[in-house]
Amino acid sequence: MPPILISRARWSCALAVLVVAAVLLAACAPSDPPPTNPLDDGGPGSTATGPLPTFPATGSVTATAPLGGASVTPASDAGAETERITGEALALMAEWIGAPATEFRLTSIEAVEWPDACLGVANPALTCADVVTPGYRVTLHHVAAPSSPYLVHVSKAENYVWAPSRGPVSRRVAAVDPDGGTVTLENLGATEAHMGSLQRVVPGTFLEVPLRDLQPGQLVSIGTADPLDGAEAGLIVMLVPIAE
Repeated sequence: MPPILISRARWSCALAVLVVAAVLLAACAPSDPPPTNPLDDGGPGSTATGPLPTFPATGSVTATAPLGGASVTPASDAGAETERITGEALALMAEWIGAPATEFRLTSIEAVEWPDACLGVANPALTCADVVTPGYRVTLHHVAAPSSPYLVHVSKAENYVWAPSRGPVSRRVAAVDPDGGTVTLENLGATEAHMGSLQRVVPGTFLEVPLRDLQPGQLVSIGTADPLDGAEAGLIVMLVPIAE
């Protein structure tokens, strides 16, 4: 059979048809999906339902759209404040009394409005602004004496004052031992159980004058707290001589 001869024009036309067919087949074939960022919101392959939570330097954790759709409740500012104040009150009471902080426990904490800038702690040596001061009353106890309260008055500005659990009252000094750090008050007889006669200075005691400057028979304003571990001497919270 003689060879089939194809003219140059017809060959060019056939080649063009083949090229067009190949392009059309490639256009119809499926292609792989483009890569995606797994943190893209709502995109294919996304693993998060929204923006990541933000963590401020202070305060509670906030989240605009929690991961995995779980709900997040921000920590209560009031709860964080009372927790911080309780911890500080425990540390200060341990320092004031001179006992380990691990030996003290929280009895209660309550919001109050103090009648003055001295947080309701009457002290003849101090002048207090007559302004209502919001804050907290923190009541602590020692593990060895759960029924004996140790009081810390706190302002919203977080000023802390040791408040006596007994007194302040006016009493007369019977004897002073500066070296031993004790003051003996004149005995009140049947009513002496309110405070007791023997009192001692501790690190947090407020003394307007040194013990060596006190004299027997001198009138003082004194506030105290109960002794620890059944000790005989009470704890002097504040002691201020009263002019007569």
